Amino acid sequence: MEMEPDFLDRYQRQLMLGEVGLGGQRALRAARVMVVGLGGLGCPVVQYLAAAGVGNLVLVDADRVSLSNLQRQILYTQKDVGELKVEVARDFVERQNAQIQVSVYTEMLSAENATDLLALADIVVDCTDNFAARYLINDACAAANKPWVYGSIAKFEGQVAVFNALMKSSADESQEILVSQSSDESVIRSLNYRDVFPNPPGEGEIQNCAESGVLGALAGIIGSIQGMEVMKWILGLKGLLANQMLTYNAINHSMVKFQLRENAD
Repeated sequence: MEMEPDFLDRYQRQLMLGEVGLGGQRALRAARVMVVGLGGLGCPVVQYLAAAGVGNLVLVDADRVSLSNLQRQILYTQKDVGELKVEVARDFVERQNAQIQVSVYTEMLSAENATDLLALADIVVDCTDNFAARYLINDACAAANKPWVYGSIAKFEGQVAVFNALMKSSADESQEILVSQSSDESVIRSLNYRDVFPNPPGEGEIQNCAESGVLGALAGIIGSIQGMEVMKWILGLKGLLANQMLTYNAINHSMVKFQLRENAD
């Protein structure tokens, strides 16, 4: 695969890692990642994936930058107010590394376009802020056999999990994530969002961050963890948050991982 002439210098700190190396860097360059939502979570996801050398980014969002975004959406500046978020994000990535391919879609993910858009990606990152979009992403990824990385924030708390990823038990009984399809009968898919939360909450039952507020730095923390999970999946590293949910509380800096199990009902 063609790499930029300065890639040894650019990715030196990653290439030094035995779990990455040249093979891992090539895997990152070949990967196709879709980011749905370019708000508080999507900004750090895009920035860190681009910095790591993920070669193909598909950005989906119909929103424009507003002044109220700047408190937590750190990819944008005051001069970007009124501009389409995906176009500002694309320009940022192109300035950082012109070899990264960025496709932008200035439309909301919908039942009508989800199948076509998911065909462009290996893995999807949910950086949306509403349950309708989240359930749509889940159902579309389940139908397409695509893994997706969930993230959510409100007030001082956030959550991250990976749904619908291929899994296989390794010799030491820890769980290993497989990047590609497999005919091995021991390979299974991890839980999807509906396995944990079968039905969306009722109207007004749970507030989003626009209604409840959020501390800006929390978006950076949770979005960075989402980006890390994407890179772990691409590199085939153990410890992915599949069948688990990580919760983070910014007030006391507590992190708790819950094991998720399918509801028998």
